[in-house]
Amino acid sequence: MQETTITDVETYIVANPWKPWVFVELETEAGVTGLAEATTHDKPRTVAAAIEEMSNYFIGKDPFDTEAIWLEMYRDEWFSKNVINTTVCSAVDMACWDIKGKLLDEPVYKLLGGKVHGDRLRTYANGWYTDTEGEPEGFAEAAERVVDDGYDAMKFDPFGTAWQRMPKKDLNHSVEIVRAVREAVGPDVDLLIECHGRFTAGQAVDIARKLDEFEPTWFEEPCPPDSINSLAEVADKSPIPVATGERHISKHDFFELVTRTDVDIIQPDLMNTGGLTEGKKIAGLAEADHVSFAPHNPQGPVASAIYAHLCATVPNFMIQELFQTYDVEWVDDLLTEPLVVEDGFIEVPEGPGYGIELDHDVVEEHAYTEEGVHTINLFEKDWEKREVDLR
Repeated sequence: MQETTITDVETYIVANPWKPWVFVELETEAGVTGLAEATTHDKPRTVAAAIEEMSNYFIGKDPFDTEAIWLEMYRDEWFSKNVINTTVCSAVDMACWDIKGKLLDEPVYKLLGGKVHGDRLRTYANGWYTDTEGEPEGFAEAAERVVDDGYDAMKFDPFGTAWQRMPKKDLNHSVEIVRAVREAVGPDVDLLIECHGRFTAGQAVDIARKLDEFEPTWFEEPCPPDSINSLAEVADKSPIPVATGERHISKHDFFELVTRTDVDIIQPDLMNTGGLTEGKKIAGLAEADHVSFAPHNPQGPVASAIYAHLCATVPNFMIQELFQTYDVEWVDDLLTEPLVVEDGFIEVPEGPGYGIELDHDVVEEHAYTEEGVHTINLFEKDWEKREVDLR
């Protein structure tokens, strides 16, 4: 094996219209480049600047030393437990794993223990309901298109911009949205109900009981992530399995979730919670308590490829989130070889490392500018303006 060190880092911000993608490449003296993604909500330039500011932790280091690099970056940043720092840690870690695979001429999934779920992974659709105008009929029509596109699982947020509690009229409207989707797609499609951390524990339990007749597969992030007690209460009382974790950013957070609550599914976002090095540990924490692993992934194609490599190796993997089918028209052009997504499944890329590379011409064509990014689709209702939330 050729020995090498990390010599430089480049970041690229791409103007996805609702959330800019941040891509990262680590360069090495061996001429091998490691690719990763470092996307967060609404702070692309902040993350790019932080990667440069924290580069002293990884420039000159051996990319095979992922445990040591991760530990130093997390331990020695004094306020390490914030999403900017953990996103930097994640990006560097993931890029190092790509370098390892390329230098060893092996796909990353083999370095992580090998596939336990075959060559493709089941996914669920997100990003499909931006043109529904917030009405049950619009959701139903859009959901039928998702099934026609080959998916048998879909996630959506029927609650608009609710916070803490909902007036009865608004809650009844949300229930009717779920009813319409279930009637449109039939009994065999998994409906994943997203709450985006909106509700008090009592309101969340009430909503879960009202939605139970539609047999959702999970009830996602019902309470804000800053209250473990609220999550524990909902998980204990909800008739629908509770999924959560997209805004928890360390294995320590997930230890608390697994040991102090009865959540059924954890959803770490590997982009923000430590990359593959931490992701494998978090999956192991969940596996030890028979909790399912379904990572949060509202990101770009680089993230989707990376997550597929990890998920393929995780025994308690359940399903992978995917925006690919309903993203920008040029999403497949970002990679020199686009991801293969068919009939609701994603193929795990083959080839050394992650088996993907950026098309830099497309990255440059869609470079980030303030004018190139806007809030996604607002729709009007007679009671208030509600924003489609796809996070």
